[in-house]
Amino acid sequence: MVAIDKDSNIGSHAQATSLLSHESAQSIGQLLCQLWSSGGLTANKAAPLLIAVPALNKLLQPIAAGTVGDKAGEVNETHNAYCLSASLLNAYSELSQLGEWQLALLGLNSEIRAHWLNLAAARCREAGAMSDPQVLVKLIQQLGNASAWVLAQLERTDANPQLIAGPLSQLERYLLGHSLNDNAAIPALCRLLRACFTLHTLSEQTEALTPIQLIDNTAKQLASNCCRGRLLVLPEALLSEFNLKQPIKTPLKPHADWLLVSQPVNTEATYIEHFAQQPWWFLLSLISFVQDAWAAEQRGGLLLTLPAGQNAFAPSQVHVAVQGIDGDEVILGSLAEFLVLLLAELNIALYPALCTVDGSSADDMQRLNRALSPIIAELLAKKIWQFLEAGRGEPGHYRIHPDFSDACYSLPLAPLFGYKSQYLQQAIKQLAQTNYANKKRASAANRIHS
Repeated sequence: MVAIDKDSNIGSHAQATSLLSHESAQSIGQLLCQLWSSGGLTANKAAPLLIAVPALNKLLQPIAAGTVGDKAGEVNETHNAYCLSASLLNAYSELSQLGEWQLALLGLNSEIRAHWLNLAAARCREAGAMSDPQVLVKLIQQLGNASAWVLAQLERTDANPQLIAGPLSQLERYLLGHSLNDNAAIPALCRLLRACFTLHTLSEQTEALTPIQLIDNTAKQLASNCCRGRLLVLPEALLSEFNLKQPIKTPLKPHADWLLVSQPVNTEATYIEHFAQQPWWFLLSLISFVQDAWAAEQRGGLLLTLPAGQNAFAPSQVHVAVQGIDGDEVILGSLAEFLVLLLAELNIALYPALCTVDGSSADDMQRLNRALSPIIAELLAKKIWQFLEAGRGEPGHYRIHPDFSDACYSLPLAPLFGYKSQYLQQAIKQLAQTNYANKKRASAANRIHS
């Protein structure tokens, strides 16, 4: 159920009937731009969008107006807002710019999509008439699964695809710099149809996402903010870098009531206040807490090592390793890689995007590692983490600071680092153990086959 006020109904029925006017499509496109820039929309603002593009009812993450019930299926039926989901963020990562993403989501409306499929069908027919068969093969590859839509268009008895400007050509030029019937727009046309097909299929095969609650920055509910479906905003350094690279008029301003956003904290703030306003602090503190508790078991453990030659207060990359019961060590990867795997296990997506269309995963991880560096320096300065030097040529390592470790077992932190964040701690340890076992098996297999 969507809570809708009287004003939000204005124009909704007209948009549901037809989005083929420039004004109607532009209005929905602007809502999509607002959705992207803040990570979500209030229920009232989202109402026209959900009516115009019904598939988004399955693809947006609802935020409950009240507290989500403790029992399975028990939720507040009134929604406060709708936020981006991992599937919508993944679609963005497959496209080259925000304008393509807006058009791909508009294309979930079959009325709008029809003309773009007509253009793709005309391009395929044109390519099929050429002497070089690879032109058509390449085009079909660019369309991906959306080629099934195009084939169905060509098989229609009344099919007469033409390369003509559509009713939304003005909007296409505004968003992309050219209309989709232009030769220069062929790659963009294929990309957005491919993304549209993926999202359309997902919306038909899945149920609506389970609502999650508003962000609660009190000590009582702090750990529950890290729930399935939540968005974690990139560290400030990386978010600023992302903003600078985006040719959009409105900078990203993630909504702190819906998303996990890092916000300024007074230097005199308590641990709880820091963790409430700095979700990356909380995650990294939990990792060091798990590391400490695991070491106390004397059955292996988690290691956070710094390669020799680096500054502990400005590390370019921290390594995560697991030490086995027998003392063997297996490096799992960088801290950034470990965190991304952990967030995937928790079904928490990074906002606005980690992966880039033309960048490699290694580059993405390197950027995130650099963005984590100032956070690590802050944890050291706050005496949450400490750095221990090693012998010459040996890597030093990070661990929990003894003062903070003691604080975790006394009030007011004891509940937070005890039962309230237990599922997060279990996820951290299980991820480390699983990856350790996998790498050990892979190493053994390599030795057998070498």
